[in-house]
Formats: sequence, C-alpha cells, structure tokens
Amino acid sequence: MPLLSGEILAAGAVVDVLAGVPESRKRLLQKHGFATPPPVHVRALLDTGSFLTGLHPRVFTALDLRSFDQIEIVTPSTAPNAPFRVPRYWVNLSLVADGQSCPMPDRFVFATDSWHPREGVEALIGMDILSQCFQLLGPDRRFTLAF
Repeated sequence: MPLLSGEILAAGAVVDVLAGVPESRKRLLQKHGFATPPPVHVRALLDTGSFLTGLHPRVFTALDLRSFDQIEIVTPSTAPNAPFRVPRYWVNLSLVADGQSCPMPDRFVFATDSWHPREGVEALIGMDILSQCFQLLGPDRRFTLAF
C-alpha cells in the first residue's frame, strides 16, 4: 500500500499533484495521432471542508480540457440559499511524494481560483479523495495518505 506523508505547514497539509487528461481522452488523442498534453504540476491543500476536489482554471487550459457541466457549491463565505455555479471537468490525478507518483482513478473536479499567487497553492483535495485515504496526526503536526 503506497503511503504519502508530510508535515502540516502554516498553510496546512499541502501535497504535490500531477493533473492530466483522463484516460479516455488520452486513448482518443493517441488513436487519431495527436500528442497528449503533459501533466500539469500543482500544489494542493488537503481540505476536509470541501466535498469535492478543485483545481485552478489554468490546469484545464494547459490540458485543453472543456467543462462538461456545472455544479452548484456553497462555501463558508456564501449563504446556504445562494450557491454559485462552477464548471466541472473529468481529469486524471496523481499525488506525488519522494519522487514517486501515486495515480488515482479518473475523477470529476471543479474549477476554483481562490488563492493568492504568493500562497503557492492552486488546488484543493476534497473529501471525495480524502475519505478514502487520509489520516491526521494533529499532535505530531503530520498527515498520512494511504492508498
């Protein structure tokens, strides 16, 4: 079972992620002789308050991916009766640690641009992933992801 662990920093529990085109699109591009865009590296905050994983819009642009629908979300700064719509995408994600990547099945994610550039974070990993693999070791200021 692959393990990924790290220290909880001032910014929170942050991991490296590679986002790529989903396998179905990769096969279609290859079938027609087109190059597959390389995976995009982002730093991601492990966010137990989010039900879904989100990536910065630049990731979808770099991968030449189009949104297939929109979903309504509520955040701590939106009223419960006033959700807003965000585009949703199908992507391939891999968590990266110690020079090795841990691929996950393709999944739905949404576009979010809620960070200041100097934060160095462009994604959040939500409970859609964390509920399957996350362990918080608060007193030790560490976290572990087990797959």
